[in-house]
Amino acid sequence: MSALKRIAKRAVVETIARAAPVTWKWRKPGSLVVLMYHRVLPKDSPERRTEQPGMYVSPETLDLHLNELKRYFELVHLDEWLRRAKQGAALPRLACAITFDDGWRDNYEFALPVLVKHGAPATVFLVSSYIGTTYRFWPNRLASLLQKSFAERGSVDFPEPLCRLVEPVLANANSRGELAVEDADRAVQEAKGFDEEEIRSLVEIAEKSCGGGSQAAEILDREQIGHMAATGLVRYGSHTATHFRLGGRISSQVLEREIVGSRAALQALCGQAIELFCYPNGETSAQALAVVRRHYVGAVTTRKGWYQAGGDPHLIARIGVHEDVSNAREPFLERLSGWR
Repeated sequence: MSALKRIAKRAVVETIARAAPVTWKWRKPGSLVVLMYHRVLPKDSPERRTEQPGMYVSPETLDLHLNELKRYFELVHLDEWLRRAKQGAALPRLACAITFDDGWRDNYEFALPVLVKHGAPATVFLVSSYIGTTYRFWPNRLASLLQKSFAERGSVDFPEPLCRLVEPVLANANSRGELAVEDADRAVQEAKGFDEEEIRSLVEIAEKSCGGGSQAAEILDREQIGHMAATGLVRYGSHTATHFRLGGRISSQVLEREIVGSRAALQALCGQAIELFCYPNGETSAQALAVVRRHYVGAVTTRKGWYQAGGDPHLIARIGVHEDVSNAREPFLERLSGWR
């Protein structure tokens, strides 16, 4: 990006950041912004090397966000706000609900202290089958395979058709002498074009070709989940049983396992009513939506925007906030505006 373009972009961001809080005063009562977080990783965390840039903030950035949010919004539990809206009860004029997807261990290590500092309520969406295990999500495993293949050429045998996807990425990295985080991110985004069962199988085959994958524990365990709940700030929702993407045609057995079974498992494990659902990768279908409506008070998507009382509570838009677009006050407020 040229210097002139950077200056112009910064000017746009600063203008929107100044204007946004003013325009919020004109929003209808019952306006809600739901923020979407995933991971909270310190700046020196080695886990950033296998994580997509849009998946994390630092603890310092989360602290900055909460300082700003408390200036303009009432921080609320999402399930409680939805129940009040359904009952026609009084709602805050402007409210914000914080959500974390996937149930990462770093939510306990690095997010929880910041939430406690600010007294900020949050919902963590858990993948029920992975709690307390060493399972790694396939995007992180694919990023690790790319790093290994770049460092030791020929060490990973990528099966077709995954091979056709990763070869250009690795060739480009080899020509530059560096595998950037953006290279792995591009490969992961393209790999989402495979259906869920296929990409998991392809990654597993590639891992077996080089002796298996990492067994580091990255997911919350039962004790950590209990400690978070004991603060009174953290509530839980379902993010399916196995992080199975729910777009397209899916059998009734899979829908029962991922949507209904995960809720029952989490209620038994967490000791809470599980009233909220989160669609993996934001993908859903008419069949999945119908099942979610029968079993949950509300559900969140990855669609960008604010939510208004009276909208569809099972297709709630959110605003994703992550380090590279919200690590200072102005870009955070610009992001929060939902205008771009």
